[in-house]
Amino acid sequence: MVLTRSSPAASKAADIAVPSSSIRMRSHPSPGAPSPSASRIQTRSSPNIALLHKMPILMKMNDGSVVDKVLEFEEEEHYHKIWFYGKPALISGGLVAINLVKKCLTPTQKSKFRSTSFGNFLDFEPLVFSGQLVHCMLLKEVFHLNPNEMMFKVHETLLKFSISDFALITGLNCAEYPSFCNEDGIPKQLPFGSSWLCSKYFPGKSSIYRGDLYDFLDQNQVKDDTDAIKLVLIFIVDYILLSKKDNKLVDKYLWHMVDSLDMFGSFPWGRKSFLLTLEYLKKALKGKQTDSQQDVIHYELFGFPTAFQIWIYECFISLPKTVISYNGPKIPRICSWSKAFKSKFFSLNEKFFDCEEVC
Repeated sequence: MVLTRSSPAASKAADIAVPSSSIRMRSHPSPGAPSPSASRIQTRSSPNIALLHKMPILMKMNDGSVVDKVLEFEEEEHYHKIWFYGKPALISGGLVAINLVKKCLTPTQKSKFRSTSFGNFLDFEPLVFSGQLVHCMLLKEVFHLNPNEMMFKVHETLLKFSISDFALITGLNCAEYPSFCNEDGIPKQLPFGSSWLCSKYFPGKSSIYRGDLYDFLDQNQVKDDTDAIKLVLIFIVDYILLSKKDNKLVDKYLWHMVDSLDMFGSFPWGRKSFLLTLEYLKKALKGKQTDSQQDVIHYELFGFPTAFQIWIYECFISLPKTVISYNGPKIPRICSWSKAFKSKFFSLNEKFFDCEEVC
């Protein structure tokens, strides 16, 4: 895989450490000379967020030196050399669960909820998860050095999915974890026992299943405005952003953190959601390859893969209304898309991933 040049500012901002033994380098051609990689990698100017981030060319070595080189790797460009049919499952329903948020809050509570850091979630459309679109893009993954990003090659265009894209799409705080948290974004010290909010609405229970929280919000109208907002915040974080199986428990630290709305609102939930999403996107197809077009590979995605789906929409020049409806530029980017439709694997492959005019 050949890495394309970015601007000096972007390169310095994206410096990464690389073991000198893991790469072999060749110098750039002289200014004005044609690049030997020009036929392999094509980039284009585009407002699409996925194409604004080019791979850095300034590489920081272990000895502290900085090398300005084009890097070529021994590994295969694409992880998956054979296209195979897959069926990813989105756990917890993704943005479809937004309907419950809008249903369980009164008009007054919605007005107060908009002042929180999750207020723009009320503007999100309940998009249907397009598993086949996600699967087609995952089949295009290529080797990439940075463990906190994913790189894809569609035709001769490199597309990079990073935390910056996730922040632009979701509008969530993706800053570093605060000092009171460990490396996994969980507070180092927590009070003993159940929180008062959990004890008030789920008396006699020290642990609450995620499905129980969903059912409670679906079947009850919480009269206390502050309590209603806190319960919805927990639901959004645990059910939508950090999605996992319904039989899993709501993380106890969420009940304690939400006691302070300021702490909960300023926490970088975007970073935590992105890292979980990326983890499962990266290992979704590991060891799941088949040579038969009759076999179907089933796998589950956790975190918030709908943001990855929106990123894919942003990567293409145009998409027909049979796939997605574009509502014009909005902030965050996820609000620009609505009425997503499920598409078939071979149709997407033929119309988009094998058509050089769309990417």
